[in-house]
Amino acid sequence: MRFNRRFLLWSGLGTTIAAVFGREQLQQQALQAEQAKLRQLYDPTQLVESAFGADLTAIKDSVAVQQSAKLRSPTIPYNREWSKLLITGSKLCTQQYLKGKYDANYDGRISALPLYTTGFKPFRQITSFKAAERVEEAIPFEVPLAALANTPENLNELGDRVNQTKDIIQNQVKQVVNLRQQIPVYYGFLLSSPKMNILMFRGTQRQLEWLENILAIQTNYVHPVKGTVIGKVHSGIYNFYQTHLAAAVKKAVQSLDPKKPLIISGHSLGAALTTFAAIDLALIFPALRPSIQVYTYAGPRLGNKAFVEAHSQLLPNHYRITNLADMIPMLPLSKLLKDDFVHVGESWSFLSQQGDIMPNHFVETYRQAIEQGAETRSDKGFDNLRVRLS
Repeated sequence: MRFNRRFLLWSGLGTTIAAVFGREQLQQQALQAEQAKLRQLYDPTQLVESAFGADLTAIKDSVAVQQSAKLRSPTIPYNREWSKLLITGSKLCTQQYLKGKYDANYDGRISALPLYTTGFKPFRQITSFKAAERVEEAIPFEVPLAALANTPENLNELGDRVNQTKDIIQNQVKQVVNLRQQIPVYYGFLLSSPKMNILMFRGTQRQLEWLENILAIQTNYVHPVKGTVIGKVHSGIYNFYQTHLAAAVKKAVQSLDPKKPLIISGHSLGAALTTFAAIDLALIFPALRPSIQVYTYAGPRLGNKAFVEAHSQLLPNHYRITNLADMIPMLPLSKLLKDDFVHVGESWSFLSQQGDIMPNHFVETYRQAIEQGAETRSDKGFDNLRVRLS
């Protein structure tokens, strides 16, 4: 009887242990099966491949944005001699701005500038273009101690400081006023010769202008005559041109001979102003349209596909010259939120890597390259990169 009881107890314990171990084994098997599923879903190799695939897709999408625009081919070949003159003109624009800002007696004549060369002597300067520049300046001024007589709490607080500070207070208190004003500065000029006319705009010179280049929000480009919308463009630069320069440019060119070429050109910000001036003038003065040629250097992207295609249909003779090491022509991004930005113009490029952002963009870097004839016709960028993307 004792044997049977002992046997039953041990049998029950064994059964319980077996059940526990069996349940744990089943749970372990279920856990292993779940982990196997997770490994399939979150396989590190697949994750890495997916990440690289997403990067490749983003690159292809960015390239596709530019390639999707249908641009007209120029009807007139790129003119290297004109390009040498125009990039020198961009440097003259910079010198005109600086001399006008610091010389109150300067009247805008480019013949008074250091870089004025024989290439510009056949030209008559019709006008210069000015626009208001906002200036913020910190100006120190002296306040006599008597002026603080009504603020004894300030004196008591300062009076507890070291002797040197007390001596300063006894003599005077220096304060600073932030002076904000707008002063007219030069943005370019219009030249005329027996053979051609040249309209030039200067490049970026101030921090605010850099921000206007980089911070891109799109707005409608409005037909200057009909008021209809022709695509979307960079709002900051477009609004600046329309507010400060459009009327003066329109007035200046209206009497030009439409039989002579009208070359519109600029570097950096000047390239952007050039692009807007060219399409405005082509729409306002249809007789001038066949004579307009556009040479832009180091310009940012300005508009979406609709604007760029309309610009190209009106003005096929647009040549866009860039340094492949220059960051500014890569801005704004091709795809920015819901907006697309596309370059306009036939692409000409060179490579001059100076080791930093600003030297790669300077007008002098472009001038030296173009003087040497370094620019070549290419929309392909680096061929080895295109092979990997194909």
